[in-house]
Amino acid sequence: MKQYNIDILALSEIRWKGVGQEMLDHGHMLLYGGEDNHHRAGVGLMMSPAAYRTMLKWTPINGRILFARLATTHTKLSVIVCYALTNEMDYDIKDSFYETLQAVTKNIPKHDVLCVDCDLNAKINENGALLADFALSNDLVVGGTLFEHKNMQKYIWSSPDGSTRNQIDHFLITRRWRTSLLDVRGYRGVDTQSEYMLMIAQIQIKLRAKRRHSNI
Repeated sequence: MKQYNIDILALSEIRWKGVGQEMLDHGHMLLYGGEDNHHRAGVGLMMSPAAYRTMLKWTPINGRILFARLATTHTKLSVIVCYALTNEMDYDIKDSFYETLQAVTKNIPKHDVLCVDCDLNAKINENGALLADFALSNDLVVGGTLFEHKNMQKYIWSSPDGSTRNQIDHFLITRRWRTSLLDVRGYRGVDTQSEYMLMIAQIQIKLRAKRRHSNI
């Protein structure tokens, strides 16, 4: 995180059981939510010490969705980390995931900057339609479509043999705050210990430290 000047890092498929938070090296905090009985799915949010001091609350919804709210100078920043199901899964199960995601989104104050980040397993297929409907219903823009980059900087996932590449991770932000989003791109050469590249979204919003935060 320090090398790339990242304050908030969304994680998916961490496969930790249960819910909790853990202090890591250099004061970084990891918030995570997983399934109770299985080492599968799981989402997390890693925060720099400066970002963690601005957190107002965080809520692990289930093993695929986590919510956190932070203070900024002029408004609040709401972050949803999610790990969607793959396209071959049953439609009803995927629809249930988006219903839960919509319920979380609906309770976020309208004046907040809303960012939805992580592995949405969505490209131009059934999952892509679900993602597009979710974005349209909540007045969100898909950040990866706004900036011109080389294909190698757009593809976030590649098969182990390197023959197939896809852009299935996405960053969404409230349309009203679209001008605060400076860039979204993938970075090659980062050791993520998986087939995924590191995706970084640059947002120009000044965080403001709060004395208290809570987990609800």
